[in-house]
Amino acid sequence: MQLGAWISNVRNLAILYTGVLIIAACVVGSFLYIVYQGNTYTETQAALKADIHGFIDIYNFSENPEAALRKAIEQRLERRDISSFYLLSDRNGNRITGNLHTVPSLMEDQDGDFVLYEVPYSEVIGNAPEQKDAFFPHYDVIAKTLTVGDGMSLLVGRDVDASQTLKIAIMGVAWITTALAFMMALIGFLMGTMILKRMRLIYQAADTVIKTGKLSARIPADNATGDFKPLADTFNNMLERIEDLVASIRQVSDNIAHDLRTPLTRLNHHIEALKEGESDVSIDDIANETNRIIATFNALLRIANIEHGERRSEFGSVDLKILLNDLYEYSTLLVQKKNITLNIDLPMAIPHITGDKDLLFQAFSNMIENAMKFTPEDGHITIRALNMGKKIHVVLTDTGPGIPDEDKAKVFQRFYRMEASRHTHGNGLGLALVKAVVDLHKAHIVLEDHIPCGLSVTVAFSSIDNP
Repeated sequence: MQLGAWISNVRNLAILYTGVLIIAACVVGSFLYIVYQGNTYTETQAALKADIHGFIDIYNFSENPEAALRKAIEQRLERRDISSFYLLSDRNGNRITGNLHTVPSLMEDQDGDFVLYEVPYSEVIGNAPEQKDAFFPHYDVIAKTLTVGDGMSLLVGRDVDASQTLKIAIMGVAWITTALAFMMALIGFLMGTMILKRMRLIYQAADTVIKTGKLSARIPADNATGDFKPLADTFNNMLERIEDLVASIRQVSDNIAHDLRTPLTRLNHHIEALKEGESDVSIDDIANETNRIIATFNALLRIANIEHGERRSEFGSVDLKILLNDLYEYSTLLVQKKNITLNIDLPMAIPHITGDKDLLFQAFSNMIENAMKFTPEDGHITIRALNMGKKIHVVLTDTGPGIPDEDKAKVFQRFYRMEASRHTHGNGLGLALVKAVVDLHKAHIVLEDHIPCGLSVTVAFSSIDNP
């Protein structure tokens, strides 16, 4: 198993985290203890050497060396300094003076060397053992013995219980740190378990979608709390979006099958009639049906290309005033055939926008053709442009029957045709292409009722170009 995979497991990570903390605590504690103990012993040995040199000087430069040395030791002991230990013995080992009864056996053969040993309370003269900490039933003493004069033995020592206290303190801190490390690891483990529990909800929802194909699976809202809520909401929104797209694809497929069945049936009928030699069917009829079917598929391909943004490479500065005037001239002859009046109302100056001129012309043409389809004779269609500061609104109004509110959001779907338009010419792709072009230009399209009658279509552009 690779290290990355092993660490990614929450339990393993908790174990590793605990181990690292314990090792770090031990290393730091050991370092502090070694440094402090080393400094303590060095300073203690330096103090002992100074004491020893002083005693040697007293012995060497006194008229009565033994008496002078004894007096110096007793003067030191009068300070009641329980951290200092002295013992002056004759050549036979008999005590002359000092606050120890005897020289420890381990120091008898250690002349000239510093030795760390334990001094029981019973061996100390004049000190009060009850003042010592209950953790220490003895003194920890570092001492040195030397031979003085004609065979006398002098022991000079210091209590180093402070370093031992530090050792106990460091051990206590080490245990406390270890306990805290385990607690932190436990907390991390519990937090990791909660996170995994919530992540498991995402896994279960995704697994349900994969195994059953049901896009209706969602993460329960009751479990989406705290920092997990944005992730759960995003995941649920993604599933909802996918569900809508799949439903849209299914609807498009159904609409294609429904809307192309009639022209394909008619095409097949023409071919069969032509094979049987019927005179009322010609090659032109077959060609016309074929062209209508091809036009439908070409419209679908154009919409798909636009929705995928493949035409943004053609974007440039577009003069809306020139484009709308060209649209007006192009559409005037078409509306005249139906005795419909086409009006245009443009301000003196319209800022340029960034876009694809050909796609915009096609979209506005589809809007006019759709208005012509439902506007009765002697009706009116008006093209207006409104300068709204940072936005440009292009508004197309007609005097037709309008669109019911429940159908206004549906008319932009592919192949969607209202019941009233089922028997009119078209394939239900005109407004779908308009919506695709509008979205490509990051504009907005709104359908509203036109007073007193008809429909008002507003396209709002915010991508203004200042040439």
